[in-house]
Order: sequence, then C-alpha cells, then structure tokens
Amino acid sequence: MDISVQYEIVHIPHDRERGPYKVSTRGYMHTLQTIDGAEIIGFHWHPNGKGDGDTDRTPHMHIGSTQLNPAGVISKKHHIPGRRMSVEEVLRYCIVEFGVEPLRADWKPVLADSEDLFRMWATWGADKQPE
Repeated sequence: MDISVQYEIVHIPHDRERGPYKVSTRGYMHTLQTIDGAEIIGFHWHPNGKGDGDTDRTPHMHIGSTQLNPAGVISKKHHIPGRRMSVEEVLRYCIVEFGVEPLRADWKPVLADSEDLFRMWATWGADKQPE
C-alpha cells in the first residue's frame, strides 16, 4: 500500500475553535498494490490536475492492470468517478474487502474515532459515511 497526501497548513487566526492553524488536504493518491508493487486499485484526487478532463481533477479511482482483462474496455488510465476518501476508509477497505490482517485488535474503533475527527473538522462537507 502506498499512501500519499498533499496538504497545506492554513493560518486561520480568527477561528477560535480550530485556529490558529488548520491542516487542509490538497490532494491524495492512495494505491493498493500486489506484493511486487503492481497496482490493484488507486484512489486519487489531484484537483490541481495532471490533465485537461474534469475526471482528472475530481476524486476518482484507477483499476490496476493486474485486475483488467487485456480485451476489456477499461484500461488502467481510465478515471472512474468517485468521492473523496479518507485514509481511514482506505485502510478499512483493505481489511474488510481484501482480508488484510490489522496490526491491532481494536482497529475498528481506532479508525472510527480518527475518521470522526477528520470529518468533524472537514470544511468541504464530509458527511459521516455509513459503516
């Protein structure tokens, strides 16, 4: 797994509840990989864009070439629309869907508590996601 988060530390001196500083996410690339490093699936958001299309700049997923049929219509370069994903969501996805063994027995409440804090302070309207 490769987790990459681009962030900015924003000065907000008049916000007594959160200030005087806030960490603001500016993009991310979270990639699940095979043991030899080949991409399985990638969750990306790079709003300052690498390309010209709208799906380049909005949250999207890539399906790794290891998961695709060479004769299929989807390639690893396609941007499959998605939504913003927290690191906690990606970790939970790995544990639940791929059977990755968590490093601690209390992983569910640890991820839930961390994600609740993340969503509470999000300024982009991150509603609580269903468990």
